[in-house]
Amino acid sequence: MEHVPKFKMWIEDKEKKYMLGNGTADLLLKIKELKSIAEAASFFNISYAHAWRKIRTIEKSAGKEIVSKTRGGKGGGHSELTPFGEKILSEYITAKKTLEKCVEDL
Repeated sequence: MEHVPKFKMWIEDKEKKYMLGNGTADLLLKIKELKSIAEAASFFNISYAHAWRKIRTIEKSAGKEIVSKTRGGKGGGHSELTPFGEKILSEYITAKKTLEKCVEDL
């Protein structure tokens, strides 16, 4: 095939407002892996504040928390995805893989 089809995918809320796309999904995956918003933000070369804005946008739209944060202390703080955060990330990844397969099969 001389030309290759490509696509961008994102999830919208019921008011059709953007919630989650590739960049934010990657950020959530990295938070899950590193258990740190700050380290995940650093990995993608974005500010901690910008990472939190992305997270808050989803939480405001969904009305549910997607990342839970534990403050530092003896063992240090950490962040992790809530069950809802895991669910929305999983839904995004599943839908994206399905679409990628459809595009590959063209």
